[in-house]
Amino acid sequence: MNYRRVLFITELGVDPRAAVALVRRVAPAAQLLVVVVRLPERQIAWLADQAPGELNQASHAALESLRASTAGAGERVELKLAHRLATDEVVELAAASDIDLLAAGPLPLSGLSVLAEVRKRHPLAVLWTADAPTMDRPVTELLCFAPGNRERAAVASFLRAHGNPALHARVMLRRPEALGQLSAAPDMAGITARVDPVPLAGGLSSLLGREAAQSPIDLLVLARFPGALLPLAAWPAPPLILPPMEVAPTVLRRAIDVPDLVQEAGALRVRVDYASGVGRRDPIPDQRVGFVSGGRVVAVITTSHGEGELPAGLEVPSLGVCRVPEDADPGPLAPVEVQVGIIRPGSRPLLLLDAGLADRELFLLAGVPADAADLLAVRLRATQSCKAIRARLLAAGLRPVVADASTVLDEGEALDVGETLDPVRLARVGARMRCAGFPVVGIVHGGRRSPRTIGFRAVTATEAAATRWYLDAPPDRTVSVGARLEATTGASLITGNRVELELDNARARHWLLDAIAASRERFHLQVYMAVDDDVGSAVEAALAAAGARGVAVRVLVDSLHGLHGSLGQHNPLLERLGKRPGVEVRVSRPVTGLPSLEDLKQRDHRKIAIADGATGLVGGRNLSHEYYTGFEEVRLTPESPWRQVPWLDAGARVEGPAVTALDRSFLEAWTEAGGAAFAIADRPPVGETKLRVVVHHGLQDAATLEAYLALIETAQSHLYAVNGFPLILEIQHALLRARRRGVRVCTLFGHLTPTHGATPFEGPFASARTAATQLVHSRMDALIAAGGEGYRFSVPPQPGWTEGLGAVRSHVHAKVMSADGRVCAVGSANLDITAGYWESELLLLVEDPPVTRALEARIEALIARSDRVDRSDPAWQQFASRRQWMRRWPGVLSI
Repeated sequence: MNYRRVLFITELGVDPRAAVALVRRVAPAAQLLVVVVRLPERQIAWLADQAPGELNQASHAALESLRASTAGAGERVELKLAHRLATDEVVELAAASDIDLLAAGPLPLSGLSVLAEVRKRHPLAVLWTADAPTMDRPVTELLCFAPGNRERAAVASFLRAHGNPALHARVMLRRPEALGQLSAAPDMAGITARVDPVPLAGGLSSLLGREAAQSPIDLLVLARFPGALLPLAAWPAPPLILPPMEVAPTVLRRAIDVPDLVQEAGALRVRVDYASGVGRRDPIPDQRVGFVSGGRVVAVITTSHGEGELPAGLEVPSLGVCRVPEDADPGPLAPVEVQVGIIRPGSRPLLLLDAGLADRELFLLAGVPADAADLLAVRLRATQSCKAIRARLLAAGLRPVVADASTVLDEGEALDVGETLDPVRLARVGARMRCAGFPVVGIVHGGRRSPRTIGFRAVTATEAAATRWYLDAPPDRTVSVGARLEATTGASLITGNRVELELDNARARHWLLDAIAASRERFHLQVYMAVDDDVGSAVEAALAAAGARGVAVRVLVDSLHGLHGSLGQHNPLLERLGKRPGVEVRVSRPVTGLPSLEDLKQRDHRKIAIADGATGLVGGRNLSHEYYTGFEEVRLTPESPWRQVPWLDAGARVEGPAVTALDRSFLEAWTEAGGAAFAIADRPPVGETKLRVVVHHGLQDAATLEAYLALIETAQSHLYAVNGFPLILEIQHALLRARRRGVRVCTLFGHLTPTHGATPFEGPFASARTAATQLVHSRMDALIAAGGEGYRFSVPPQPGWTEGLGAVRSHVHAKVMSADGRVCAVGSANLDITAGYWESELLLLVEDPPVTRALEARIEALIARSDRVDRSDPAWQQFASRRQWMRRWPGVLSI
């Protein structure tokens, strides 16, 4: 132990040898030992400098014996004589000598009150030496009494200051699980001693007797002064009473729940929820949270919606978590409420399992050989606390370690992510952890369908228990955007292409019609919707002409949104096309009965056109007037229906080897819809542009979502996002994180019901679309509040528009993102939950700085004529405040 300055109070004439031997054992490295000798009544009251010759012969002999016994018990030993124990004088002596241990033998009751008062006024430990056994071996066995929080904190502080690896402490607790902050994480508490719990059952005296009978006890450690019981109790070992512990008064508040932390590329993201809640855990209010390691607070963060990020460099296996009042400094250990581990990459195969698996499945997984793979539970639903999950894991014989999917993916509160998506989310966690160097070999999911994985397997609990797991090669930590994209989307880099990008409806229409007219062997067209209007009729005529000249025309349309083949609906445009010579029309996923949620949401949203396998068109446009008509080509009046108002959209024209990947995507969808397979030939290089074709299969992966996130999370200087659909909260979170690291974030969005001035154009569902516009804008509010640039797309008056109509705020249907002038994305995937998980999508990632910079220049031109949202505008602040509730809008209902 590490007591250095000892005050020993004894009575003259009492045999001091056992007491001094105990002092030597408890303070083996004492620098100072001050011995206060209480004299008999006939001696002088206080003889600090009394000469031994003035004592009688018996007292003189006793004093010499005491002097001999204490010799060498400290580097310096001082003897002082006293007739009585005066509290003020003992306190003054203790303070002047900086005493940290007060040792005392038999004393009258008045002396006991002095000990208690000295301990209170000058915090020090008190060692009761009466009836101490005579022995000289080191102190190694402790029995500590810690029934409550205050006592536990005092014992923890004592063990941290005075413990060593040779010390064994048994700690008596009312709740054995409370031992966690003392022994389960010695790195957190700074405790090197071995600590074991002892349940407090029955009376204290019987418990002490039972423990003493089981194994020897060198010291009994108490956190409270036992008062008059000190000399009366039959202690099984000498009591050591710890200094009083100053602990902030307990405040009645809800307990917190924290998952274990996953180390990803230096980041340690943490999520702190309340341990109880209705349906799901509620994040704690924004507040300061402290993290304890080595017996000290190593970090304090302020949470936002219950989340935060710890500074890099915390190389410890676990942390204690506590809430810290705004006006207080965090204490060392007493406030610790939850202990969490830090999960880092290892060398053994790692299996991730859905923490919500049934108990029988968890017991199955306990059969995975311990030397085959490590298992890590991942909480996908915040309906269970991590504490409850750890208890289930322990009951099944599994490691009680819980990672949280929302924290690994940084989804925010994931309010728009439903249970159907859990297998895909678990696969995403596996891919992210592999990118961070974790040797993930498989995931164990509980879904009806197996998600797509890259580099690891997706299995059921039964399959996991029957598989012999091994690592082909340990994964490397992925740092480049390209490596991350391949690991999370499977899209490899394709070189040798020529790419043009556009944000111009008329140009896109010409591209499409010219490609159809130029086709000689085959033409493939896939869209989400097809409307029998001026644009639909023009494309119909072009496709019919191509079929008539011998071109194999294949047209694939989503059945539900194409209004053809689902729920008894027939699309006249598609019916006519299907009857044209050389034209074959098919629909994907027709709905014939009562539709399920998956029938309604798991649609094919891809838009592709491919001419002769040589030229590909990719974008967000359907066959309809608003997608392919330029603003300068229409005559708008206040009475125009909203569908006559063009929308802002985007697309790409591709030539080269990437067209082969587009054709393969079409072939897969075509054959799934019942079409016959066709041959695909690789295309030769025609240019210098590098790109990736990212194909997302609804409810099987989240490839396009991961592609967008890779762009956002690797951006260093600026980001442009052009999209008119409500941001999935995970995208919003990523954009906010980009803002925090200093990235300029510009978003261009619009009105689902176009307006002239503040007046919406009329038409079907105009009111509903106007309400949906508020949902879109609400997902931009947090970004604008954080300093992001938000622009409402606006078109100045065009020739042919009614005079006085003014600028038109139209819908933004484009799906465009670019980062740092180096890489951009164009395709069918919106930034909402529907595109992220449910619908099948296709996205081009163009890694060509000149092409990207040209696109960004066009975006800047659009921004220049649009309306910037001013975060200091009281009107905007009022709108943003009123629509905060839309953060909780069910994502499954997103448009």
